[in-house]
Amino acid sequence: MATNLDELFQLIRQGTDLISPEQLSLIVNELHRTKTKTLLVEALEEFQDRTEEEVEWESFRAREFKKEVENDLRVSHYGADIKAEVRNLINERDLDVSPDSPLFKQLCRAVLQAWVLHYEDAALIVKGHLDDPRLYGTGSNIEEIKAPKASGKGVLIFKDSIETYLAEYKRNWTDKHYSSQQAKLNHFLDFIGEGDRNKGEQVALQDVSSSDVRSYKELLQRTPSNASKRHPNKTVFEVAETADSDRNPRLSATSITKYIQCLSSFYTWAMKELDFEGKNPFLGRGVSSASATSKRAERNPFSRQQLKTLFSSPIFYGCKSLASCYKEGGLIPNDSNKYWVPLIGFYSGMRQQEILQLYLEDVYEKDGIWVMDINKNHPDKKLKTPQSKRVVPIHRDLITLGLIDLKNQRSHPEESQRLFSDALMSSDGTYSSTFSKWFSRYLKNTDVKTEKTSFHSFRHNIKDLFRNAGESDEISESFVGRTTGTTGERYGSGYRIERLDTALHQLQFDEFIDVQRLKSRQQ
Repeated sequence: MATNLDELFQLIRQGTDLISPEQLSLIVNELHRTKTKTLLVEALEEFQDRTEEEVEWESFRAREFKKEVENDLRVSHYGADIKAEVRNLINERDLDVSPDSPLFKQLCRAVLQAWVLHYEDAALIVKGHLDDPRLYGTGSNIEEIKAPKASGKGVLIFKDSIETYLAEYKRNWTDKHYSSQQAKLNHFLDFIGEGDRNKGEQVALQDVSSSDVRSYKELLQRTPSNASKRHPNKTVFEVAETADSDRNPRLSATSITKYIQCLSSFYTWAMKELDFEGKNPFLGRGVSSASATSKRAERNPFSRQQLKTLFSSPIFYGCKSLASCYKEGGLIPNDSNKYWVPLIGFYSGMRQQEILQLYLEDVYEKDGIWVMDINKNHPDKKLKTPQSKRVVPIHRDLITLGLIDLKNQRSHPEESQRLFSDALMSSDGTYSSTFSKWFSRYLKNTDVKTEKTSFHSFRHNIKDLFRNAGESDEISESFVGRTTGTTGERYGSGYRIERLDTALHQLQFDEFIDVQRLKSRQQ
């Protein structure tokens, strides 16, 4: 009998008709592990200062979703989403399994069982039990990675432990997230090594004390933002000393907490996977709720006046040039991503990366409704979470302004197949980094920018519009591809495109933007 996944998939390739319950559990555990790890990483990144109402609501949804999946298992109902997940598994593993075969049905049941287990984990995650060992015991692949060396009996040093930690998670993290976590860990190594990273790498995990953590937090509070870019050749201590003289903004309470959470997650992993027997000195040591702002307060929606100012600014009504698009002139750059991305963000709540990575094939008509398909069908595409994969209806105002015309103009074999080919990929592997910096400068130059407004504010705006129109949170969250603990890759709760389109066109966008006047400026 096959005893691991590779052997099992080889058995399936050889034409087995059925697999045993023990073999099926191998697939269940792997799917379960992947789903829970994705949700756990998201929670560690995004959960902060949630209200009791949010926690209770998300817990309720996790329980309800679990009941739905259990019922589907009981009655052998395999919905389109489940079959699609099985087809993806078959394609990824190069299997030959007919959709009409008993084995395909077994794989559907494996996916359902994995969702049941995942929603049990989701119930723990949304309640804030992010260090619960049960979340880390779902078939880890740690045995596939070289174990770290010890500097003595039972002693784990940072260098090898961190290398193993990053190697395991590299397969699940985006390049950008991987680089971010690596930088935070290295920052601490510089600190614990007294400015010498090589020295810090040789420190044992159990040698970090609560006093060290307190000193590290004090250092972070003195550290300017983007310090490594501004002072690449200075130690972390030298960088902190320059903060006052440079008058640069320091790390926010949220950023400091992310540094601490990164190290806490590393220690939790070491306790589970490397049998580290010491304590986690970073656990619960993030910035307190009293000093950290809530997630909602970090980014505000744009105000009515800010939106009116933005959508009557030079890039929409006539600018000097693309390089000087904040200055008035005669150019309407309605073939540029700088013109379209803010409009699409406002009318859809889509993230910058989701918009900029659209291909021409992703904009199409479905059941008489024009849509944007957010997917990972090309190697350069990235999705923040599994739930980001969705189909979003296009508002009629965007069609009036010429979005479909733009697609048609660019549908030529000799041209790039991306909708916004003028947006180039940044060094971090995303299209959004460069655009984000430009958009922040543009908001500042047009007097729209505040400390709490950014492109992400559009997501808050559309959620407020849905709420004002009387639509449910489920609709708005499904529309923007958002997760808050239980949304996960939300099985069994998708909305038909007609329903989303109806909801979208109930929103009162005309209170903030004059589309007909905007259209007339293009003439």
